[in-house]
Amino acid sequence: MKKSILIILIIAQFAGSRVAAQQYSITSQYLTNGLVINPAYAGTREALSVNASYRHQWVRIEGAPKFQNLTIHSPVSKKEKVALGFMLNHTSFAITHNTGLNAFYAYKIPVWHGKLSFGLKAGIDITNINYDEVDGVQPEELFEGSSSFALPNFGAGAYYYSDHLFAGLSLPSLLSYRQSEKDEYVIYYDYKLDRLFLTAGALINLSDLIRLKPSFLLRYAVADKAEVDLNATFIFADVLSFGGSYRLAEKAIVALVDLQVTPQLRVGYSFDYQTGHLNNYTSGTHEIALRYEFEFKVSAASPRYF
Repeated sequence: MKKSILIILIIAQFAGSRVAAQQYSITSQYLTNGLVINPAYAGTREALSVNASYRHQWVRIEGAPKFQNLTIHSPVSKKEKVALGFMLNHTSFAITHNTGLNAFYAYKIPVWHGKLSFGLKAGIDITNINYDEVDGVQPEELFEGSSSFALPNFGAGAYYYSDHLFAGLSLPSLLSYRQSEKDEYVIYYDYKLDRLFLTAGALINLSDLIRLKPSFLLRYAVADKAEVDLNATFIFADVLSFGGSYRLAEKAIVALVDLQVTPQLRVGYSFDYQTGHLNNYTSGTHEIALRYEFEFKVSAASPRYF
């Protein structure tokens, strides 16, 4: 019954408004893989960086979102000014399945005590809605068969980073789509749907072995209310990290832990606990992430924190 109710609500969102806003990944691991929210992050690890993550949102709610994500990015020039990247992600929730394929280009220049990167993103989102998967609903013309469409999309961003600071501003998705009178999905642009991502943070040395990394993420669109994440991470001996976030709009508390297994391999886990009305229906959200970096030379005096 819960699954049917959830699916009906999602169908109503698509069919009622006949408009869908821009797509972007939902993740708790963006602090260690900034490419999911900012194209300018490509190449900033200064190594061939491969990231894979899996997210199961709202456990115990049937049909709730599940996310899989794979990113690869690296500098391509000897002076590391130009970088390229690629992202493959898959999202499924209820009767909707979305696959995204994206390519990234970034160019970095020295600024102040760090580097400023400008990035572009181009790709396609392929969506399939299978109404035959609806359970417990009397078949009607609206809820029969399936609907598929592909939406090309573009994004852009800027990202500054040094040994002690980082800041980024991005527009991960520029285009939107809507359903026409012929039941075809067409591309259009509406600045009110532009969702800007603003993030910034710093590294504070509390002792020789302990560091604190506070940061925030602001997501803003004219047509929607602002969403803010407040984050704080403690880093111990550059090996173990744990911290937390609070999402004001979603009313969720996030716990994160990362282990730098080797200089190349990092393993991360996060758990989202809902403090709002969803807490009555779900036992939380789980996300795991792996990052491996090839030919990455770690400096004991100044490892990469951003």
